[in-house]
Amino acid sequence: MGYRLEDAEIALSEPLEMLSEGTTFGTVQLPPGGAPIVLMADAQTTGGYPRVAEVITVDLPIVAQLKPGDRLRFRLVSVDEAQAEYLDREGDLQQAKAAITHRFSRGS
Repeated sequence: MGYRLEDAEIALSEPLEMLSEGTTFGTVQLPPGGAPIVLMADAQTTGGYPRVAEVITVDLPIVAQLKPGDRLRFRLVSVDEAQAEYLDREGDLQQAKAAITHRFSRGS
């Protein structure tokens, strides 16, 4: 459902829980203990912990492949930058698909 980030505690002045709000794949929630949780594909659709960040769509496959003990670093990006990176990745995938289709349509 999600990855709890150890050694990344964020101290709150007081524990905060809110009314449940929508969450999505990549939402970073902050439970009262202070260890952020990155919600993954099978996570709940709502949650009452503060939402402190979102992992951009293009980076979700990278996060999904992390193993226990791997390090993760967050970087602030704008919506425009996140969208540009997503479109670049989509372009790369389309180019790879075209190359594969071309390779196998010629006959082996």
